[in-house]
Amino acid sequence: MGAWGTGSFENDDAADWVGKLGTITPDDLTKVLVRAADDPAYLEAPAASAAVAAGEVVAALNGSVAEGAPAAIADWAKKHPKAFTPELKALAMRTLDRVRKNSELKDLWMEADGLNDWIGAMQELQGRLER
Repeated sequence: MGAWGTGSFENDDAADWVGKLGTITPDDLTKVLVRAADDPAYLEAPAASAAVAAGEVVAALNGSVAEGAPAAIADWAKKHPKAFTPELKALAMRTLDRVRKNSELKDLWMEADGLNDWIGAMQELQGRLER
């Protein structure tokens, strides 16, 4: 994983996913979150990073765009305001819990001695989702 920081968009996998956001439908967004939340297999870093970026989209739909987020996030949220539901919000929270507690992304940050900073960034995102 190419990463330059602990933020949601500070890695290659998330940047790649955001780059495709213009072609992603609300159903696609839900599928990314469901796969990350419910797949019993080990959650690899690319899927976890995409799930975090998808969580940022849900936060944007909830009116809380991350500071420094790519413009594509707010643009997508403006185009799909009806995509936000309480169920989508709960799914995003469940997904982020899984990424934070049991994923390769978490393991990589632990190995790099950046786990505390990364967990702080994840908790900040979850806080924005809860608003």
